[in-house]
Amino acid sequence: MINISNPSAARDPAALVVGVIAAQVIGGLFAQMSPFVIAGLMDGLSLSERDAGIVTSVELLALAFTAISIAPVLPRFSYRRVCIAAVGLTLLAQGASIIAGGWTALILLRSMAGVGEGALYAMSLSIVASHCRNPEKVFGFFQLVWALGSVPLFSIGGELTAAFAHRGVFALLGAVTLALAPLLLLVPDTRPFKEEEAASDAETISPLVGTLLLAAILLFVAMSAALYAFSAPLGERAGMETTAVGYTLTIASFVGLIGAVAATALNVRLGRAMPISAFCLGYALIALVLCLLQNSTAYVIALVGSVILYYFSMPYLFGLAAAIDRSGRWAAAAGSAYLLGFAAGPVLGGFVIAASGYTSLGAVCVAMTAVAWILAMIVISRAALRPGRQIFFHRKGEGNGRAPGVVVGHPEFASMGLHDRTTDREPHPHAILFGREEGLEDTLDVAKPAPGVSNLNSHSSGPIAT
Repeated sequence: MINISNPSAARDPAALVVGVIAAQVIGGLFAQMSPFVIAGLMDGLSLSERDAGIVTSVELLALAFTAISIAPVLPRFSYRRVCIAAVGLTLLAQGASIIAGGWTALILLRSMAGVGEGALYAMSLSIVASHCRNPEKVFGFFQLVWALGSVPLFSIGGELTAAFAHRGVFALLGAVTLALAPLLLLVPDTRPFKEEEAASDAETISPLVGTLLLAAILLFVAMSAALYAFSAPLGERAGMETTAVGYTLTIASFVGLIGAVAATALNVRLGRAMPISAFCLGYALIALVLCLLQNSTAYVIALVGSVILYYFSMPYLFGLAAAIDRSGRWAAAAGSAYLLGFAAGPVLGGFVIAASGYTSLGAVCVAMTAVAWILAMIVISRAALRPGRQIFFHRKGEGNGRAPGVVVGHPEFASMGLHDRTTDREPHPHAILFGREEGLEDTLDVAKPAPGVSNLNSHSSGPIAT
């Protein structure tokens, strides 16, 4: 029997995890390789920095806006069919971009690619939210794959870009997409649940709560992207050569795996409030060290720490989006917020530095981190309980025995191995079991019985309380 006091005890099907990782990689590949795309366009088509940057920005914006536009309607469609259509559009755009000879044609083709990539990116997050028992663990796998995969991708991308300019990097994007495309057949071919169930679940989530979470993700990612974008100038201020900064970043990429492994292993054993508070505090301190101290040793430690915390933070932020809505809509929208923050960070950092220097950048990053933390804590507290959603579950195979009250969609824990007697279906993986006999006394102080529920710690054989 699964230990429900340990949310990470249950495992998600390997085929499902592999399928969503493939969708995640195809959807986010361009953003990861965008520096090589810019360099290739400048060399191969003699574009200026401005024009090459516009091509890249158009694709990133198409990717982000597609992700947030498709999020509300995702539960209505077959995930597998959407993935196949999206990867077909992406492959078509990648292949045509190799032979495209003009800036205007590239703008059109990269916009098409962004639409396909955005759909796949949103789909990967939505599937994890709606189908996986342990979203944080799967999101941790995402970070592991990105960290490990970036090493060969950057090496091969650099060689191909140097040899064949933009054609080389577009060919690499197309080849990776084509190689991973068959794995998309592993994603579910069914909707996560009926549309009426999706609508009912959506009604329990205030749009304000979801919007606050998107704002928190955007602010946090923009802050981290600003620091990362100016890591080389910050290193030079600390007395390091550019080559030394490059080696530091390479080392940080490997050491950063610690963050992804930690998030995957820790999961939500300590809830979400504590890990989110920890990495926000850590990032605020790192921002101050990078921007205020001009010491090479402090710089190296802070830069490596920032990469570790980045890989650690993403599973929890996306996991919180998965926890507040079982349909996966807010998780898909969170992907768009991430992409917008990723694009806005360097622009924001450059503006602040130009206006008032690196000290101000440190202050702005600390302020953004603080606001992101406050918003995340508000989301956790608002989504912690939804009055009227307490229901009784029984363990499968144990007759009429009932577990205590459950709040569907609670973001802090996950009840495993429980079935709803009235529908005989698995509860949402983020449902929370309240009861001292299950070792969750610390959750009782926030539990409020729904109408008709007098004691969350007593078993009942009556109908569902509403």
